Amino acid sequence: MISLIQSAFSNFKFRSLFFRILFIQVLLVVVTAAVVGFLGERYSQNVVRDEVKQSSMQVLEQTRRLMDALLNDVDQITIRLAQNMAFSRALEAGGEGPAKSDADVIHDVMLESYISSPYIESISVYYARSGLVQSALTGLSKVEDSDDPEWFPLYASMHKTEGKWFVRPYPKTKTNQLNETQVTLIRTTPWVGTPINGAVVVNLNQQALFQSPSIQLIRHGEEIWMVSPDGSLAYNITTGAVVNEKEFSMVSEHMADRTSAFTGHFRGADYSFTTVTSPYTGWKYVNLIPTVSLYKSGQAIQSFMFIVMVFSIGIAGIFAFFISLKIYSPIYSLVQLVSNKREEGKGHPPGEEKSEVTMLLAAFHSLKEKGSELDDQLRDNWPVLQQSFLQQLIQEQPHDPEERLAKFAYYRLPVTGSGFFVSVLRIDNYASYVEKYSSFDQSSIRYFIAKVGSELAGSTFRVYPLHTESRDIILICNPEEDLATEDFRAQAEAIAAATLSSIANYLNLSVSVGIGGLKTSAGEISVSYQEAMEALELRAFKGAGFVSPIWLQQEREPSDQQFFRKLGEVKRDLLLHLRSEEPDRLQDALQRLHRLAQQAEGLSFPLLRHSLFQLIVEMFQRASELGLVSSQPDEELTCLQEQMMWLETVEQAVRFVHDYACTINRQVHAEPAAERPSVAQQILAYIQLNFDKDISLGGIADQLKLDPSYVSRLFRQEISMTFTDYVIMLRLDKAKELLQHSTQAIKEIGSSVGYANQRSFNRIFKKYEGVTPGEYRDIHAPSKLAGDQIY
Repeated sequence: MISLIQSAFSNFKFRSLFFRILFIQVLLVVVTAAVVGFLGERYSQNVVRDEVKQSSMQVLEQTRRLMDALLNDVDQITIRLAQNMAFSRALEAGGEGPAKSDADVIHDVMLESYISSPYIESISVYYARSGLVQSALTGLSKVEDSDDPEWFPLYASMHKTEGKWFVRPYPKTKTNQLNETQVTLIRTTPWVGTPINGAVVVNLNQQALFQSPSIQLIRHGEEIWMVSPDGSLAYNITTGAVVNEKEFSMVSEHMADRTSAFTGHFRGADYSFTTVTSPYTGWKYVNLIPTVSLYKSGQAIQSFMFIVMVFSIGIAGIFAFFISLKIYSPIYSLVQLVSNKREEGKGHPPGEEKSEVTMLLAAFHSLKEKGSELDDQLRDNWPVLQQSFLQQLIQEQPHDPEERLAKFAYYRLPVTGSGFFVSVLRIDNYASYVEKYSSFDQSSIRYFIAKVGSELAGSTFRVYPLHTESRDIILICNPEEDLATEDFRAQAEAIAAATLSSIANYLNLSVSVGIGGLKTSAGEISVSYQEAMEALELRAFKGAGFVSPIWLQQEREPSDQQFFRKLGEVKRDLLLHLRSEEPDRLQDALQRLHRLAQQAEGLSFPLLRHSLFQLIVEMFQRASELGLVSSQPDEELTCLQEQMMWLETVEQAVRFVHDYACTINRQVHAEPAAERPSVAQQILAYIQLNFDKDISLGGIADQLKLDPSYVSRLFRQEISMTFTDYVIMLRLDKAKELLQHSTQAIKEIGSSVGYANQRSFNRIFKKYEGVTPGEYRDIHAPSKLAGDQIY
C-alpha cells in the first residue's frame, strides 16, 4: 500500500489532480461544517430555549395546581364553617353574643380544622353584631382584646360576601415571631344573602404552605416564586421565605405588563423568567433560571462539530487519493492509446458533467411529480383534516389564540371576529336508538341532525358540525355579527328550539340541546364546549327534548351537603321498611326519595345516579342476606349496574330504584301459588280485550311495574312481532270483517277499532293492505240493489 502511494505521488500530473480534488473536498467539508455548525447552534439554542420554556411552564403548572389545591382546601374549610347552621344562628345573635351551645359547636369545628391542617396557624370567627371574636384556642373576646386585631381593617374594606387573600405585616401582638409577614384568608358571611354580619379569618403558616413539593423537579440554579394576589410581595417555594424586596421589584416591573415570558439582567447575570397566574386564587407563579444554563449544550455541539470537521477532512484526504487514482488511471491509459494510434482517429472521453446535470434534472422532475401527488391527496383528505381541527378546538385550550384563529383560514373555515360558542345536541333514550337503527342509519341520522342545526342557524350563525359516532352532535358556532348578550341568548335559544321541533317532526326523534356561553377568543372554544356539556346535566331533571343554556345553569345553587344528609335519612327508612308487611310505609319512603331527587338540581346527574346505585347495592346486599339473590350474585349485580348506566333522567333512575325495592318486598312476602301466566301472555290477553282502545306499551309496563324496554323485548320474543304491529294487525282484521259484513260508515268502523281520526285510519289501512277502506269494501262486498226497496 505504501509503495502504491509513493508510486502515485511520484507522478506530477497525479499530484496535481490529487491536490485539486482534495482542495475541492476540503473546501466543501469546511464550508458545510461551518454552515451546519452555525445553523445547528442557532437551532439547538432555539430548541433548548423552547424546551426549557415548556418544561418551566410544566413545572409552574404543576406547582400552581399543587398550591391551588392547598389554598382551595383552606378555603373549603372556611366555606364549610360559613355554611354551618350553628354559625348562622350565632351571626344572628344580638349584642350578648352567640348561645353557648352554638359557640361550642363552632369551637369544635374550628379546633378540628386547626388540628387536621398543618397549614393553619390560627382560625377564628367574627360576630359583627356583638363585636366578639371566637378563636379555636382562646375562646370569645372583643376584637381589640384578641391576639390578632390587625386583620379587622382588612375585613372593613370588604363590601360583599367573598373569600379574599391578604398578605400583611406579622401581628405585633404575637411573640416568637419567625416571619415578617402574615398570609390571611378572610371569608365574609353570611354564605348566602346580605348584609355582611361576620367573617371567618384563617392565618396560614407560610413556612409550611410555601415550601412546595415540586421543588424536587427544579434544576440547579432555578427558583420558583409565589406572588400575592395584590402583587405586594413574593415567597420562594424552595425555602418558604419572603423574597428580597429589591429583587422582587426588578421582576414585578415586567409582571405589571402581564408578560408571560421575558428575559432580564438579574443578580449579575442574564435570567429567563416565565410567569403564570392562577385563575382560581389570583396568586402568580414565577420561574427563574439563569440563561447560561440553557446554552451549555451549545458548547458541546461546537466541540462535536469541530471534531466532525477534522475527522471529515481526514476522510476527504483518503477519498481524494482513491478518486484521483481511479480518474487518473483510465485517462492515462487512454492518452497512451491515443498517442500510439493517432492514425485511427481521435477519441473523446464521455462527458461526466453532462451526465450529472441530466441526473439532477431528473431528480427535480421526480420531486415535482411527488409534490403534485401530495397536493391531490391533501385535497382528497381535506374534510378529514377539518374534522381533526374541530376536534382539537373542543379538547385543547391553546397558549396563542391568534394562531388558533389563523388556522380557521388555513383549514378553509371562514369565521368572523364576533366570538364563538358551542352547542351540543344529545340524542335522548340512546339505548333504544342504538337498538332500533343500524350503524349506517345512525350515521345518516346524525348527519341530518347536524344539517338541520346548520340550516336553521341561517344568516345568524356560521355553524361547523363535528361528526362523532356517539350520542352527541357537536356544533361549533360563530355569530355573523356582534350581538349583545341578551340578543345572543334569545336567538341561540330560539334556533335550538326550532331545531328540536324540526327533528321531532321529520325523524320522530327526541333530542336535547346544551348551549355554552359566547366566548370572544377562539382559544376559549373548549371552555364553551365544557359549559354546554355541563348545561346538559339539567336535562336529567327536566326530561328529554329540553333546551338547556349554561346561563340558566349558572343561576342554580348546588346543595350537595343537604342532599346527602337527607338521602341518608331516606335510605335508613327505605332499608328499614324493605321487609315491612305494610307496603304503605315502603311507598312513603320511595315517594320521599322521588321528591328529594327532583329537588337536587344543583348536583350533576352522574353523581346522583351513582348515589342511587349505591342504594341499589345496599338493597341487593339486604336481599342476599335474606336468600333472595340468584346463584350468580356477581352477574346479577353487574346487570343491575349496566341497566342503571343506561338511564338518562332522574325520573328513570328513581323509577328503577322504586321497581327494584318493590320487587324485593314482594319476594320477601311471596307465598307459594299456582303457576302464573308469563308477562307476554298477560299482555296478549289484555290486548285481545282492549285493542280497540287507546292502549300503549308504556301504560301496560307501568301497570306491571316493569321497564318498558324490558317488556318490549319479552313481547317480541313471545310472538316475533312488535307491540305496535300486533295491535295494528288486530285492529285491521276487525276492520276488514266489519267492511265485509256490516253497513257501517268507514268513519264509524275506524272509530270502533281504535282510530278516532279517519285520515289516520285510511293511511294505516292503505299502508298495510295496499288499498283504502272504501276500495277494500268495493272489492270484497260490492253494493247491490234490493228489489223490494225504493231508491
